[in-house]
Amino acid sequence: MRLDREITQEVMADRLAMTQATYSRKERGVIDITEEEWSKITEILGVNKEDVFEDNIRKNIISHNLNKQFLVLPASLLEKIDFLTRENQELKEKLRKYEDKDI
Repeated sequence: MRLDREITQEVMADRLAMTQATYSRKERGVIDITEEEWSKITEILGVNKEDVFEDNIRKNIISHNLNKQFLVLPASLLEKIDFLTRENQELKEKLRKYEDKDI
């Protein structure tokens, strides 16, 4: 979502009052993101919290750490997850447009 909005890690880090390196580790799931940081991130990205948490769930599935060993998913499954994530986002945006029209 950050990349879709053409926001750099440096800008995100600055707005969250942290270094770019720290933000990068949080974005990759190496360091947990606090509840307060989630709120700020959704505000910066202009999205609903559910949209960001959905991406976070996907990230956790991909890089899930079990006893310090990373679970590796087949590339075809990762591609399918990416496709479904994009499709879901598009459908949510369409739904919001319909809701805004008060149909």
